[in-house]
Amino acid sequence: MCGIAGIVTLDGGAAPDDAIERMTAALLHRGPDDGGHWQQGACALGHRRLTIIDLSERGRQPLSNEDDTVWLTYNGETYNHRALRDRLLRQGHRFRSQTDSEVLVHLYEQTGGDASALLNELDGMFAFGLWDTRRSRLLLARDRLGIKPLYYARAGNLLLFASEVKAILASGLVDARPDLEGVVSYMAFRHPVAPGTMFEGIHALPPGHYLVAEGGETRIERYWDLKLPGHRRDRGERYYLEGVRDRLGEAVRKRLMSDVPLGAYLSGGLDSSVVVALMAQELGSRLKTYCVGFGDEAVDEFRYARLVADRWDTDHTEVMLDPDRYFELLPGLIEKRDAPLAVPNEVPLYQMSEVLKQDITVVLSGEGADEIFGGYGDYVRIPFDHTKARLLRHLPNVIRRPLLGGMEAKYGGGVDCEDPVDHFFSGYRWFSIDERAELLMPEALEAAGSGGRDHFEAHFRRTAGGSYSDRLLYALEKVHLLNLLGRVDSMTMATAVEARVPFVDHALVEFVTAMPMRYKLRWRSPLHHARAMLSYSDVFRERDDTTKFILRRAFADLLPPEVVQRRKVGFKVPLERWFGGDLISYARDLLLSDQARRRGVLDVDAVARWLDRGVANGGEFGHRVWMLVNLELWFRRYFPDDVTPAYAAPATVPVRG
Repeated sequence: MCGIAGIVTLDGGAAPDDAIERMTAALLHRGPDDGGHWQQGACALGHRRLTIIDLSERGRQPLSNEDDTVWLTYNGETYNHRALRDRLLRQGHRFRSQTDSEVLVHLYEQTGGDASALLNELDGMFAFGLWDTRRSRLLLARDRLGIKPLYYARAGNLLLFASEVKAILASGLVDARPDLEGVVSYMAFRHPVAPGTMFEGIHALPPGHYLVAEGGETRIERYWDLKLPGHRRDRGERYYLEGVRDRLGEAVRKRLMSDVPLGAYLSGGLDSSVVVALMAQELGSRLKTYCVGFGDEAVDEFRYARLVADRWDTDHTEVMLDPDRYFELLPGLIEKRDAPLAVPNEVPLYQMSEVLKQDITVVLSGEGADEIFGGYGDYVRIPFDHTKARLLRHLPNVIRRPLLGGMEAKYGGGVDCEDPVDHFFSGYRWFSIDERAELLMPEALEAAGSGGRDHFEAHFRRTAGGSYSDRLLYALEKVHLLNLLGRVDSMTMATAVEARVPFVDHALVEFVTAMPMRYKLRWRSPLHHARAMLSYSDVFRERDDTTKFILRRAFADLLPPEVVQRRKVGFKVPLERWFGGDLISYARDLLLSDQARRRGVLDVDAVARWLDRGVANGGEFGHRVWMLVNLELWFRRYFPDDVTPAYAAPATVPVRG
């Protein structure tokens, strides 16, 4: 696991080698064990190394093939590298190290530079830059589901790329300018929707895509995508139980490949508990597990984590974090993220990673299960709410409103949307369209365009013709999961820890995507289904239905019943209590400051009125105050002069596929 950076001149001129040194230095935290640069003609590559496989100096990067015509800077793990190596050795290739990354340069040769053929051979998580000296050709690529990050930007005739935005900014070749579309996207979805970022002109390479720069031209193409099922053949519960057990077991087994100690996050939820159980079975030795909390029984999951730790006799560590420490860490972590934090539990995740780094370097985590198995009942049941609202739409209002069961609280004016995509966006957001119009200055709102919705909506358009439920899960896999994976990568790599996510194994994801919905989300009984008709998804989720049905059944024998049967609570932070008390004054000081007013992005007077209304603004008020605090801290870190620069249209790269 590493940090990568590179610069290529699109007109064939010499790449600036001093800039690559600054870019690589900005990624020191991702790879404290070693580092290197390589520059020749139009290309300069940089690398920071966190040694996981082959701890010797032979694994130093950037690395090349036998005749130094293909150069690589690579971040990630290729789980099938041994099988690929054996085949390449038989085909006459010679290796200098035992690293998984060296396989790529030889595979590139063997496939004749065919990017799709190369990438579809790889099983793992990765982002890399590869330079072919003979063709003066750059290949950038990102793994199928976006586990590892990769950003790029244009600066005149230069193309820059890196594992983190900060490295691109450190080059001195790209100015830091806020992207108001990213700001509004953050308010709506808690993060900029890829390929957008919080910085104008800096883009995220989409998962499952590669970028080629050659002959002065640059293009982006798709090499992999999830296929939505058409007419499904239901193969029966036993088939899906065995398929999930086999594929998830194999996904965990592959991710135990390491030459350094490893362990697991254990939150006490179903997903991390399943991963811990499978790891414990495989390793045959006492597994190190870690959990974090706040000393608040209303949100802490220590009790459930202990049940699993006791069941598998793990070496279990509990990490405590208090509010003072939480907000002390927050500004620095925004800088590590290069963005406002997306999820409140990023701070405890960082704290837990700091602690576990004392003992291990590789950690397995449970991210990704909810997106494929239907774990977010309040989101995955949005199609049910849509169907219900349409069935009731012709009834007199005096009858219809009680039958909606308070659904307007979630969807507002969108409760009656005919179009399912419009209906989805009315229920899937943190600040509603009306709130964004209230809190943002008109000029800022106008400059923000769609606020990221067009990128999000593109995933629905791509799956037109599929069922609403399938399209929704596809979109969550493409957008919501990417946010969580970014959180895990940035908070673990900030402490030089490598996180691996078995539920984001592409073979498992493909298998579960093809599974009928009834094995993911199931009504508890016909009576429960009928009762759900009198409320809406935020109310009835996991009361009247069972989420992640097949996952619970597949591993019920490995876990305590209390863990298998419990409702999803997520990785909670007590924000409602914190911002319902003394910390609201901290938020006011930041958000209503002269600095915020001069910036002209948020309407400070409107924010003051919004804060005064408090919980009357709707659900999770504390969480949304936290989001605005994050946004203000981000602005202060990157734009301390208080003046928001002009917003020019950024250079773009055509996307195909």
